[in-house]
Amino acid sequence: MDRQVFATRDRVALTELTQDDRRVLNERGDHAYDVDPDPRPRMHAGFAVFRAAVVEPDTGVLLGEVNWHPVGYGPTAACEAWNFGISLLPSQRRRGTGTAAIRLLVEHLFATTEVDRVEASTDRENHAAQRALTKAGLRREGVIRGAQLRDGERRDMISYGILRDDLPKDTDEREVAASGQGVMLADVLPGDLELLSGQDDNAFEADHDERPKRYFPTVHRLAVLDQHTEELLGAVSWHAVGYGGSAACEAWNVGIGLVPQSRGRGAGATALRLLAEYLFATTDIDRVEADTDRENVPAQRALAKAGFRPEGLVRGAYVRGGERRDMLSYSLLRTDVVEATEAGERAVVLTRDGVTLAVPGPGDREKFYVAGSGEFAIDPDDRPRVVGPTRSSLLSVLDTETGELLGGVSWHAVDYGGTVSSSAWNIGIALLPDVRGRGVGTLAQRLLVEHLLATTELDRIEASTDVDNIAEQRALEKAGFRREGVLRGAQLRRGIRRDLVHYGLVRGDLAN
Repeated sequence: MDRQVFATRDRVALTELTQDDRRVLNERGDHAYDVDPDPRPRMHAGFAVFRAAVVEPDTGVLLGEVNWHPVGYGPTAACEAWNFGISLLPSQRRRGTGTAAIRLLVEHLFATTEVDRVEASTDRENHAAQRALTKAGLRREGVIRGAQLRDGERRDMISYGILRDDLPKDTDEREVAASGQGVMLADVLPGDLELLSGQDDNAFEADHDERPKRYFPTVHRLAVLDQHTEELLGAVSWHAVGYGGSAACEAWNVGIGLVPQSRGRGAGATALRLLAEYLFATTDIDRVEADTDRENVPAQRALAKAGFRPEGLVRGAYVRGGERRDMLSYSLLRTDVVEATEAGERAVVLTRDGVTLAVPGPGDREKFYVAGSGEFAIDPDDRPRVVGPTRSSLLSVLDTETGELLGGVSWHAVDYGGTVSSSAWNIGIALLPDVRGRGVGTLAQRLLVEHLLATTELDRIEASTDVDNIAEQRALEKAGFRREGVLRGAQLRRGIRRDLVHYGLVRGDLAN
């Protein structure tokens, strides 16, 4: 690259701006937010404007331009700031280039000048610029009413600023907020968000909307890292939402974004669980919630594995691909997570013959769904579900004497006619591998049957298991279930349609 380079990192470089660059930017730019021309003489004193080209480091391809000039808020140099602007060619937008260039310019100005404040403002409807400024670390500071004239109308501007002290020092290390199961949540450092933005496939991102936003939550973020290598895997975020007029009605709404190569490794579920536990430990809010696109099946699985419970459908919550999209809502309450960790302190539901059913403790739900799935786990399927998520309940199966976790039992309602009398409980069990073959499954399912019949009005309980799962078929029969038939091709396992053997039990069977 022949031109002078001011700064470079990752995917962008700031270099000397040539006259040819200015011509290309003028010809290819769409000038969407240019102000109206005004022949009147300017009233304020002139100032020096500095400019740099934004280019691709390896090829020198022109991507856009940044410019900056000094502004003053008092009679001394300590009251001065840099005000900057950025313009990208239309083909370079929505690729994270703007965020990376802004961050690079900010760091360059702090490194080469003594000015302690850098600021920018953008049209109220320029949401892409607002997102880029926020991702680059600038903070929204307010609305400058009627600051510019565009298309004959007075336009409001949104102002953003960043101080020298906002940037972590070179000697700063990440402060770890939470860690476990190979994943770590830690402070976001300069460059993290730009790196993630550049790798994000934006598969479920909402459509851009030119209308001004009415809701501006304060968003907090932590980086998601590999606990052993500190590789950046993604980021988690959260902001407050309210359901009433007091702090007791508030909740944290959380989100997560992982780079594509980090997905499918269980990091999402672990990060979400760590974030929920961190929020419960460091704040007094009792509810953490999340929403995901109805077609985002991996996110739904991650939320379920993290212990979040499905709550329902939020119809037409956002626009993607020009269509109103439904979202599925999930939540986790403090009481779901912050339980006594000692086995003896768990809330016991039922116990007999060395086996206890108890309210799950921290980590039980994950072990139930992950470690307990075993060789009969069904194949993942990323297509949108035809049936919405079922509201499933769970109890832990414990060794009564030692409190050791043996597995879990679950149940959810199924409907055969739209009334309570036509409904049934469908139950399931998952035992940890080293527990199987000891008769625990038979006893645990029998205890669950007795608990459900004693505490609910439903008169039927059913269960299904893979046609090859002979051990579970024996356990169900010993627990009092009767074989009722075969559900042909009900599940997909290892690419093959699998039959399920169906069992049922009605209240009268126990009396007999």
